[in-house]
This record gives sequence, C-alpha cells and structure tokens, in this order.
Amino acid sequence: MKKTVSVSFVQLFLVLTPFFAGLFYEAFACLASVVMLVFLLVSYRKQGALQMPRGPVFFVLLFLVGSYTVSILWATDRGMAVFGALKLLPLPLFSLVLAQYPAAHRQGLLPLIPLSGGLMTVLSLLLGQISALRSVFFVNSRLGGFFLYPNTFALFLLLGAVILLTAEAMRPRDWLLLALLFTGIALSGSRTVFLLLLLFGVWGLFRLPAPKTRLGLGCGLLGLLAATLLYAAVSGDLSAAARYLTISPESSTLLGRLLYLQDALPVIVKHPFGLGYLGYAFSQGSFQTGVYSVTYIHNEFFQLLLDVGWLPALLCLWTLLQLLRPGKCDLCGRCLLLVIIVHSLVDFDLQFPVIGFVLLLAVLPCQTLSCEKKLLPAAAAILSVACLYFAVVSGLYSAGAYDACAALYPGHTNAQLVRLQQADDAGSMEAIADRILEVNPSVSLAWSAKARVAHAQGHVSRMISCKEQALSLARYSVNEYVDYFRMLYDCHQLYLQNGDPASAEICRQKLLEIPKRMDAVLAQTSSLGWRIHDKPQLTLPDSCTEILARLR
Repeated sequence: MKKTVSVSFVQLFLVLTPFFAGLFYEAFACLASVVMLVFLLVSYRKQGALQMPRGPVFFVLLFLVGSYTVSILWATDRGMAVFGALKLLPLPLFSLVLAQYPAAHRQGLLPLIPLSGGLMTVLSLLLGQISALRSVFFVNSRLGGFFLYPNTFALFLLLGAVILLTAEAMRPRDWLLLALLFTGIALSGSRTVFLLLLLFGVWGLFRLPAPKTRLGLGCGLLGLLAATLLYAAVSGDLSAAARYLTISPESSTLLGRLLYLQDALPVIVKHPFGLGYLGYAFSQGSFQTGVYSVTYIHNEFFQLLLDVGWLPALLCLWTLLQLLRPGKCDLCGRCLLLVIIVHSLVDFDLQFPVIGFVLLLAVLPCQTLSCEKKLLPAAAAILSVACLYFAVVSGLYSAGAYDACAALYPGHTNAQLVRLQQADDAGSMEAIADRILEVNPSVSLAWSAKARVAHAQGHVSRMISCKEQALSLARYSVNEYVDYFRMLYDCHQLYLQNGDPASAEICRQKLLEIPKRMDAVLAQTSSLGWRIHDKPQLTLPDSCTEILARLR
C-alpha cells in the first residue's frame, strides 16, 4: 500500500515562506526550491510515483521557466539572466508539492494565508519599535512587514482578507485576524491596495454569501480608518494616513508608471523574444525619456514581454483569462485571481513567488496524473545541486562578500559592479570592466571605467569612444557629462602644451558638443518626463560653462 505524505510540511512551508521576504531574493527562492525538491524526492520514495497537476497552469509555468532559461542565449545580461528562471522555479515546484495531497487537504490550506499575514503584522509592528530594526520593517514610515516592500505586503494582507470574507462563515478568531490584516493595510500606505479594498468592500456588502460577514465587512472598513487615525495619533506619524489623501490621476507615482510603460513599448516591439531577466533594468538608460531608475517596470504583463517576449506573455494572459471563466474557480478563487491580476498591472507582485503560491492555491485543479518515470529522482537531485549553488552565490552577494560571489560565479554583474567601484588600480579596473561587458554591453559604469583607464594611459581616442558609449547608456546622468568634460579639457590642455593643435582641436570640438548632446536629451524628454517628481537637470557647472565660453 502506498504511503501518503504528511500535510504538516506544506502547512509549515506556506506559513513560513512569506517571512523570508516573500522569496523575493534569489537566495531565498533557490533555498525554497531545494526544500521542495527534497520533499518531492521523499514523496516519490514513499508513493513510488509523483502526482502531476492536470490542466494548463502547471505546463504554462514549466514553459515560462524554460523561456527564461533559453533567453540566456540572447539576454542583455547573459550572466544574470539565469536568476530569472531560478526565481520562477518555485512556482511549478509548489504546484507539484500541492499535487501530492488529496483535494480535501489542499482546500484547507488557504486559511493559512490570513494566519501568516496576521502574525506578520503583529511581529512587524513589535520589531519595528526597536530603533535598530525600524528601517527594516518600515520603508519611508510605511509598514513593509517581512516582505520589506509595503505594496506587496499590503497585497498579501488583502488576499488574506479576501479568503476570510469569502468563507461560508467566520469564527471569532477570524474577526481578530481580519482586524489585524486591515490594520497592516492601513499602515502600509499602499494606495492601490486601499482602493482595491474599497472596491471589494462595496461589492462584498451586496454579494458576499454570509449576512454576518457583510455586516462585519462594513464595520471593518470603518475600523480601517479608525486604526490609521489611532496609530497616527499615538505615534505622531501622519505619513501613512496622509498618502491616502493624495490619491490622484496626477500623482507622480502613477505618472511614473505610465512613463515606464510608454518608454518600454518600442523596446517590446523591437525585441519580440525579450531582453532576458534584468535586461530592462540594465538597458533602460539608453531609451528612457525621463529621469528614473527602476529594476522592474511595475506591470507584470509588460515585465514578461520585456523579459521573455510575446509568446510566453500572451500564453500567460490567455491562461489567466480562461481561469476567470464561470465554473473554473469558486468565489474565493475568482476574487483572489482578480485582485492579483489588477494589482500586478501597477506593481511587480509576481517577483515575490509567495504571491504566486496564493494564486496557485486559488486556481490549481484538483485532478492529478501519476508519473512513475525512473529519471525523476536523478533530475530532482541535479536541480537541487544547481539551486544550492546559486543560493550560495546570491547569499554571498547579499552578505556583502562580493569578491567571493564573483569568484564563485563570474557572471554575477551586480557583484562585479561593486568590485569595479572598489578597484584601486587601472589594471584591475579594466579587467573587471571587460568581464562585465563580456556578458552585458549595456552597463554604463563599465564603459566609464574603461574611459578613465584610457585617459590615464593617454589613449584619448579610446577614452572618447568609451565615454560616449557610457553617455548613450546614461543619458540623464549629469555626473557622466561633467566627468567627460573634465577629461576632454585635460586632454585639450595637454595637447596645447605639447604643440599638437590638431589633436587639441578635436578635443575642443568634442567639448562644444557636450551642451548640444544635453539639449538633445532634454528635447527628447516626453511630456510625462516633465510631470513626474524627478525632472531632468542637465546643466553643466559654472566652471564648465566659463571654459566653454573661452573655447568658443
């Protein structure tokens, strides 16, 4: 007789993983994958087979992991692209973990989400009162919980609230949990989640199944306002409450997100197979039409288009729309799915695999297939070793051991960039810069470092070439223009002293082009770029303008 696997594993896993930054960091995502792979190996030995989820969701997730893996071949950063597949890997693995349990056990897992959210709210508030830890749990006076990001933390709490409110009946402890979740949402200062909660509340007052729940929801929304005002009065911190008063279509946050999308559209059209993981973050300086620096575009559909291209993104969209059809999910599942989809249009929620776990709990079908292939244990073991290796690599980077991280995995561009900034001699600076550009030619800092080395060695033409490449990748960086100006002027003066007026004239012409280059960038700045908080400031210092006046 086949043995069944213990349900306590998935229960504990589901409650604890949100406390590890929602698995946002690659090290945590890789370690979670290792834990699930070990569980699947044990399950295979106990049952003699693995249960595979039926339906398109699991296979779409596998296709996505494969798409991120294949994108390494053409990614903007071929070294960091592998982490895209590793961050997504926990989702198909979690689908497999769920499939090892009977349907009744899986349906009992959703209530663990509000429990985890309530515990997180309490612990975050308590630990946040310790001065040394306040900056960890509060981001700009907004409660971010263990997610370390207020918006996704608030979404997680809202999902917990939806699970409680769509239940057939609520117990006394559920009302306490709901109060904690509403308190956490209020203190997060997340305007989008606040609006989603209001919309869900208005809908729920008329459509939720239990009359007592509808009454409680109304009281809860009033309590949300009361909790915010009470905390503001006790702590003297009005910032979280004040954010809700600044909801406006003209807010810089909303306009900024629209600017990101506007700038990304031509890139998406030009690159139908995507830029690979973090490709958008590294290359945005070459096409942006406003002042910003973001790792993710704050829209998961566009993020997929940018990372892996049209086919995977459209396949995901089609799958989600199919799941919204009548009969595919129960009331709770449809509500969770809608909330996640809407919020993911303005933020990068699915970069936190834990949010994907909630989505899978809501939509994964109960039917499974049995798979007894003998190669499964070997494949799981190999994948576990690979995940453990990259967990160590990412962990070293997070711990600040940049040399060890780069030695273990030379393709870790972020670690190499820190090493580049710490390099104290021309030889090591150029070697690190070359290593970076070998896997990612879109790093402005690396080109700038090569320009500095060329300048120090007297290779003026190479300095000009490298610096102009750096400027094309960081068009709104005043420091880059000033640095270029000073190097050119230094070369101009040396050529004059050495009796080489022809070479000096080349430097002079390049110096005169710098203000024109800056004006061209300002002219290309979009209307949205002038309406957000950070406006272009491309003006040379007075000392530089005085030099230009003499050179003219």
